[in-house]
Amino acid sequence: MKKNFKMVLAAVLALALALAAFGCGTSDNKTDPKNTAGSATPTSAPDATPTEAPTATPEPDPDVMRKDPIDAPYASAFTVSKTFSKDMVVQRGERIRVWGWADESENGKKVSGEFMGMFAEGLVEDGEWVITFGAKLEANAEPGNDMRIYTDTQEVVFTDVLVGDVYMVIGQSNCAYSMTNHWMYIDKTDEERVAQKFVNGDLPIRLNYNSFQTSYGNKRGTTDLTKDIKAKTSWRKASKGTVSTFSAIGYLFAYNIVKLTNSTVPVGMIEIDGNGMPLSHFLPNEVADANGTDKWNESKGYYVGTGVNAGQARYMYNEYMHPFDKMAMAGILWYQGESDLQDSEAGRYAKAYCELMDYLRERHNLVNKNFPVYFIEFPTEYTKPADYKGTNAWAYMDFGKIRAIMGGMVTMRENFYQIMSNDLWADNTFWNTLHPNCKYEQGLRAAQIACAVNGDGGIKLEDASGPIIESITYSSDGKKATLKYKNVGEGLKTIDGDANVNGFNILTGKNKLGSKITGKIVGKDTVEITSDKAMEGLAYNAITTYFFGKEINLCNSAGIPAGAFLLNK
Repeated sequence: MKKNFKMVLAAVLALALALAAFGCGTSDNKTDPKNTAGSATPTSAPDATPTEAPTATPEPDPDVMRKDPIDAPYASAFTVSKTFSKDMVVQRGERIRVWGWADESENGKKVSGEFMGMFAEGLVEDGEWVITFGAKLEANAEPGNDMRIYTDTQEVVFTDVLVGDVYMVIGQSNCAYSMTNHWMYIDKTDEERVAQKFVNGDLPIRLNYNSFQTSYGNKRGTTDLTKDIKAKTSWRKASKGTVSTFSAIGYLFAYNIVKLTNSTVPVGMIEIDGNGMPLSHFLPNEVADANGTDKWNESKGYYVGTGVNAGQARYMYNEYMHPFDKMAMAGILWYQGESDLQDSEAGRYAKAYCELMDYLRERHNLVNKNFPVYFIEFPTEYTKPADYKGTNAWAYMDFGKIRAIMGGMVTMRENFYQIMSNDLWADNTFWNTLHPNCKYEQGLRAAQIACAVNGDGGIKLEDASGPIIESITYSSDGKKATLKYKNVGEGLKTIDGDANVNGFNILTGKNKLGSKITGKIVGKDTVEITSDKAMEGLAYNAITTYFFGKEINLCNSAGIPAGAFLLNK
C-alpha cells in the first residue's frame, strides 16, 4: 500500500512540475498588471489557466528547449522592446528571441514567456533580459496565436502573431518611393500592378516603418546606439492606409510572395530608408571604422560620411537598424547605392557592403547565419532628350559603374542575389528615370527569386533569376577571358539571336572602364572574350543607358537577362 501511495505521490509531483514548467502555476501575490509595451494588450496577471495551446506543433530542439523553470524570483517590473507588438510576424525556422529591459535592481530575477506551446525564461542581467524560444516553427498564417511575456505581477500579451518571413527593406529614395508614388504613374485599371487586393488587413502582410525622421534625441553621426525604436507605432496590418505610405518595392515584394505562396507564408517588412543617403550612413561603428567611410569632425562633433549628400554618418544603422539587432530574419532587400556613384565611394562599396551584411547575419539569426541578401540592380536611366519640353527638372545620375560594381558582389559572398532590372524600364522620355516606376516588376522578380531560394511556390531559381557571373579566368598573356555563369537553365543565349554577346567593357586599370568588346557563347554556361591587348578586368552593363535587347543581350534559356558586374583581374 505504501509503495502504491509513493507511486501516486510521485506522479502528482511530476504533473505539478510539468505545469510549472509551462508557466501554469498559481501565484498568491498577484497584483494588477502594468502594460509596458505600447501596442501590447494587457490582461490579468498569470493564473492557473494556461494560454490556449496552438494547433501548430513546434519542432523540439533539446539543446535549447528549457524543460524546467529558472530557480530565481520574478522581476517586479519589466519593459518589452517596442520592436514587438500585436499583429507582428516572427521568423519561421528560427529560434525566436524576445528582449527588453528592467531596472538594475532587478538583476538576477527572471521574466517568462509562452508562445505556440513553447515556454522560456530569461534572467535580467545588467538591466536587460532576453527570452529564447527554442523550437523552429513552420509558417503559420492563422490568426489567434498570442505571445505572452510575464512575471508573477505583470503580463504583456501580443495578439495575432503570425509565423512567416521577416525582411528588412533598406535603401535611399528608391526604397522610400511609396505606394502612393507608385499609384500616381500606373494605369488604375491594371489590377495586377495596382496590387490593391488587401481588404481590411486580410492579407498576411505586416508592415513596420522605422525610417528617417527628425532626430529622436541621439547625437547624429556619433557612436551612440539607440536601444529601442522611437516610432509611435510598430507592426501594422496591410491596409490601404498603412500601405499607401510604405515602401513600394518593399510592399510589392511582400505582396507577390504572399500571392505566389497562396497566402500560406506571412511576410513582415521592416522599412528603413533615408533619402539620398550614401552607404556610409548605414554602417555600424565597427564596419565604418574598418572601411574608413567617414571621418571625425572635431568642430562639428560628429562623424562626416562620404558620398553624394553625405552628412552625419552611421546614424541610419545606429538609430534605426540597431534596435532590431536580435530579431531573426529571412533576409535583406536592398535598394541603395546611387549616392555612392563617385569613384572613391564606388571603389570601396563592395567590401564595405559585404562586411555590413556579415555583421547583420551574425547578429540577427541563431540558426540561419547565412540568410539571403537581395539587392536591386539599378535599371536603365536616360539623359535628357534634345527635344524635351517638360516643366520638370530632368533627373539624372550616372550610376552605371556602381551598378556594375554592386553586381560583382555575387562573387564575394554566398547567398547574395542580384535582382536584374535592365529589362524593366525603357521610357526614355520620363523626366524622373532616376526614380523609375518599375517597382512592381522589380518587386515581382525579387519575390520570385526569394521563393525559389526558400523552396516556395514551386519556382526554380533559373526561371526567376537571370545568369549571374560566377568566375573569370584569364590566359597567361591576359588577352583571353573565360567567363562562367550560374542560373543558365538549359544554356546561355542572346535574346536577339546575335552571335556576339554585347555589353562588355575592358578594364584598363582598377575599376577603370575601357573600350567596348564583344564575347562569344562557347558552352552552356561559358562566354569567351578575346582582346588584342591584355585586360585588367571586365565589366558588363556598366553604362547607365544600356537596355536589355538593345545594347546588352545575354540571357538564360528563360529569357531573363544577365546581371551587371565589374570585376578587376
